[in-house]
Amino acid sequence: MRTSAVVLAAAVTLTVGLSVAMAQQGRGRGGGGGIPAPLKITISAFGDGGAIPAKYGCANGNNANISPAIQWSGAPEGTQTIALIMHDPDVAIGAEDVFHWGIYNIPASAGGLPENVPAKATLDDGAVQMQNIGRSIGYFNPCPPPPTTHHYLFEFYALDTKLEPGIASRADLIKAMTGHIKAKGLYVGLFHQ
Repeated sequence: MRTSAVVLAAAVTLTVGLSVAMAQQGRGRGGGGGIPAPLKITISAFGDGGAIPAKYGCANGNNANISPAIQWSGAPEGTQTIALIMHDPDVAIGAEDVFHWGIYNIPASAGGLPENVPAKATLDDGAVQMQNIGRSIGYFNPCPPPPTTHHYLFEFYALDTKLEPGIASRADLIKAMTGHIKAKGLYVGLFHQ
């Protein structure tokens, strides 16, 4: 009986050791390299979970639509492009919440977006911006009704492919990304007038 307990303990130790080694070498469960670390997102204008400055929101209902500068790092090997979805989950219009910005096919080598990304469908580096809730292309600034405070989620996706142009909605973008997401990152900002 004692010999069986020793053999069982050795087998468990060996299995745990092999599992840790495989995960560290990127050969974890599912053959997909284990669980990737999240993308690291930085928006210098405000901290994660902090207040978005008025410059990047609306003032008295007036929209400037100036996007903040954003940096990211930690995209895993094999990442070809980055996609960004910015939305307000605190209100729903129809079946979805409010879609403020969608941009995809950002080259993986970019490492960030500058402040005030131009409001055009295709950027110089090939990134594609989508139509937002305001029916314009690019960033649509936060502008909740006073005196409410809303949350704005900046969701980043590291993709192993370049997506076909012509994606018309957030649902279509999410569908196109399915099966190609290598890592994600999330950054939250709050805004009120």
